[in-house]
Amino acid sequence: MRKLSWITERVRHSRIGAIIEALYDLPNGDRVRVIDTPTVGQSLGRVLELFRSGNTEPVFFGDEPRPEGVVISFEQWAEYETLKEDANDDQRREDLVRQRLANDDPAKWETYEEMMERYGLDPDELKPKGGAKTNGDGMP
Repeated sequence: MRKLSWITERVRHSRIGAIIEALYDLPNGDRVRVIDTPTVGQSLGRVLELFRSGNTEPVFFGDEPRPEGVVISFEQWAEYETLKEDANDDQRREDLVRQRLANDDPAKWETYEEMMERYGLDPDELKPKGGAKTNGDGMP
């Protein structure tokens, strides 16, 4: 028998018929309320009113006592898209660095001092602009 992670299920009646709600424990320990799919479908107008009024709590739904979908506000979606793009960019950079390190010869690496010399720069002459405070090594 499969172990269900939902805590409780209840049925209540409204003008649109029976509403089945279940509490579901997420892997991170949070608990969400899951509403049956037909009820959410019939209630999308009300959900939109809640979003417009500032209540942006996600609405989880499914035909089993576990979430199968979620309705979120457009602002939340846009924020998640930005976070997803940032995470993808970070992953691409990490993959590129790993690839470069795997294909590089450490014997060819140069120190900071060697790089400064190669470009004809004097690290002692590099000072922050505008009297900015330094951390003791001459760098801001």
